[in-house]
Amino acid sequence: MTRRSLSSRAALAAALLAACSSSKKKADDGLHVSSPAWEDQVVYMVMTDRFANGDPRNDDQHAGEYDPADKDRYSGGDLQGIIDRLDYIQGLGATAVWITPPVANMWWDPLQQSGGFHGYWARDLTKVDEHLGTLATYQALSRALHARGMYLIQDVVPNHMGNFFTFTPPAAIPACGPSSYAGELASFVRNTAAVPTAAPTQAPFDKVDMSDPAQRAAAIYHWTPAIADYTDACQEVNYQISDLDDLDTENPVVRQALRESYGYWVREVGVDAFRVDTAKFAPHAFWNDFFHSTDPAAPGILEVARRTGRQDFLAFGEIYEIPDALTDALERKVASYLGTSAAPELPSVLAFPLYGEIGRVFAEGRPTAYLSYRLGKLMDPTLYPNPHRIPTFIDNHDVRRFLSITSPTGEDLLQALAFLFTAPGLPVVYYGTEQGFTETRAAMFRGGYLQTADRYDTGNAVYRRIATLAGIRRAHRALSRGGLEVLYDNAAGPGPFAFRRGTGGDAVLALFNTARQAALVAQMDTGLPAGTVLELLHSEAYPPALAVGPGGRVTAVLPPKAVVVARATSQVVAPPPPGVTIAVTTLVDGQTFTGDVTVQGTVTPASTRLQMVLDANVARATPVAVQPDGSWSVVLPVSTFPTGTFTHDLAFLAPDAGVATPRARFTSSVVFAGDTYVTADPAGDDRGPAGTYTYPLDATFANRHQMDLTEVKLEVGVTTLNVNLTMADFSQVWSPPRGFDHVSFRIFFSLPGRGGAATVMPRLRASVPAGFSWHLDQFSYGWDSVMYTSTGATADAYGAPTVSPTVKVDANARTITFTYDRNDYGLASWSGVGVYVTTWDFDGIGAAFRPLCTDAGQWVMGGGTAGAAGAPCGTGLSGTLSDGPLVMDAAGPIFIP
Repeated sequence: MTRRSLSSRAALAAALLAACSSSKKKADDGLHVSSPAWEDQVVYMVMTDRFANGDPRNDDQHAGEYDPADKDRYSGGDLQGIIDRLDYIQGLGATAVWITPPVANMWWDPLQQSGGFHGYWARDLTKVDEHLGTLATYQALSRALHARGMYLIQDVVPNHMGNFFTFTPPAAIPACGPSSYAGELASFVRNTAAVPTAAPTQAPFDKVDMSDPAQRAAAIYHWTPAIADYTDACQEVNYQISDLDDLDTENPVVRQALRESYGYWVREVGVDAFRVDTAKFAPHAFWNDFFHSTDPAAPGILEVARRTGRQDFLAFGEIYEIPDALTDALERKVASYLGTSAAPELPSVLAFPLYGEIGRVFAEGRPTAYLSYRLGKLMDPTLYPNPHRIPTFIDNHDVRRFLSITSPTGEDLLQALAFLFTAPGLPVVYYGTEQGFTETRAAMFRGGYLQTADRYDTGNAVYRRIATLAGIRRAHRALSRGGLEVLYDNAAGPGPFAFRRGTGGDAVLALFNTARQAALVAQMDTGLPAGTVLELLHSEAYPPALAVGPGGRVTAVLPPKAVVVARATSQVVAPPPPGVTIAVTTLVDGQTFTGDVTVQGTVTPASTRLQMVLDANVARATPVAVQPDGSWSVVLPVSTFPTGTFTHDLAFLAPDAGVATPRARFTSSVVFAGDTYVTADPAGDDRGPAGTYTYPLDATFANRHQMDLTEVKLEVGVTTLNVNLTMADFSQVWSPPRGFDHVSFRIFFSLPGRGGAATVMPRLRASVPAGFSWHLDQFSYGWDSVMYTSTGATADAYGAPTVSPTVKVDANARTITFTYDRNDYGLASWSGVGVYVTTWDFDGIGAAFRPLCTDAGQWVMGGGTAGAAGAPCGTGLSGTLSDGPLVMDAAGPIFIP
């Protein structure tokens, strides 16, 4: 673009802005309202195409893009559908609706064999997609929300457009740079069959043809290939995420066009906030410009919003980084996109680090101390100046549903939701959560993807729980604006977690037991006056009434998966004196033990029944023999603790009196002592049971063998078991938080002397080898690792969840190590345990194992025998579906001597 044409556009834009700001909007037009106090809101996220179909006339644009039976094509949801269901959304307690991008999209990408129903593959940033409605429909949604005192949040994508061009690998790979492939004309490929157009229709984004010297020189895009290494900082901001055309956001022409395009929606529709997609893939300076530019012709988004009366326009960015537990490097990266006071960037960011911890603690059974650490980071003002505006969530459109990997009875979900609404942050509920959805992008309406009936049941138990929690949060400012003090946690595993929220005179306590057995909270200091009466606001699993005893302390045994949310009232009733006194005379707190320790003390009266409780686990409490004089001693069996250095809690409980000692926190340091067993698995046998299977055709699988096991090494200690899996190949293409992708593992364990074993392998259409049966079923892929028991397991359903192993990856050695504690599974030793390992791949968004067909497709395994039904593999794919076993490679069974 020439300097003259740029100045002409700027003059026109300035004139339009001036006209807009000088003409007063009618007070009753409903588009423009003042910004709310965002801290007090509850957000409901909608994938528009999958939520509600209000106008069937726009479903099918007759370009082959519409097929509700196909997860990758349009299903029929639209903006009118959202309008029609606002009673349902508001009844849930939501006060703001976040919609996926409504802009005109690429409908079908023949190179990726996928569709843009989700809205993130733009072809025109200033038009409503034909499947969703019109500008007038979108304005009607804005007015309808505002009339209810609700707010509209639009998802925006300044980083990229659709996939209108790509590159094939050249003979010599250029070094990374903003346009490192600009000279590779032979490698440049146009997506000429893209539907409905082969290029964006909006200037200047229509300049996608690098073979045209003028378009190449305009540098609207980075002339670069798809990101191959998500840990490479240069590729992150210059290459194409998922091969989507990466805009050169350092180009002033691009910057101005983006400000104008997205400012349009604020002015013309009355959008109240933005969710910003793929924020980490654009440089920091761009975000300062996008939101805070003082260009009078095309000001930053915040200034555009101010001119409509929105003095507090919220925008929260997606920086998809999930730190390892108890680490903060990636959290600091997330927070860095808030900018500085001198160079501000995004007003807010999504709480991806906390999302990762919610999954670990509530779904996988990891230590609740992980949450203490992560909440400490959220409340750190040097990272997040206002944590109450940081959107928090348990799942969304880009990840697996929380319920897809947890207990089908829902207690894990109910705990996670209670945490979401009581912890700091701005809670976001993803559509379908309230109806128990397990597939990430299933439709809510009859006839949409995977639905034979409407799913808007306001009587659903989860819907009612969310509505209750939203009402509690709304009624207590301590939950939306209060400070946070963690009162109790467990550093060794699942169990108690408690915090206090407070502001002014309002204090709310939230207690959880994440374990699947009863857990002890021992003399938790609430900071409240002794005898403070607590008003129960919400509970799960029928916990006991909590009493604030002497010193403001609470002792309670919480049932499995319990939740207590209680408000401190001004009423005080003097607590009765305890009828039992327990004293520990051995110093435990703050000590490090490398072997067994004898712990001594006294109790009065001497007739008291006494238990030693390790790590709050009441189910495994050790009876303590009390002598006639009230003295006692008991061995703390450190030698049987897991290998390594770990933090533990120890308390002594008189269960009949409800009295406990304060917990003592100590460290165990145990050196591995045991045996190693190595089983080699042939390389190249990753071809299924009959040797016929093939990998998907996507380039990320090409000439790779990520599902090929080459060795299983068992390191068997007194308490710890390490299962080390070595792979023929290893990839981290999609930056998986667990450190590996393009493979999932199912590891089945046979436990000697146990009944209730199973032989069917849930969801894999297979059974374990003859003569082997299992009691534990582990499912792990790059985003999650969970363990199930055989209880309730069927061919189509996992069993009951239990404690999952820890995961460690050595990419250079192509090794994944899973570590188990026998105590978690009630084992006296590892002797006689059998292990059977299988591989396949898992689609997290679809919450399903990759399909097997007779012919391979881009994301489909091939080489299976045709299924009995003869069903086609899918729209646009050749071959038929197979009902063969979903096992690419297997090792074992291996039995520990």
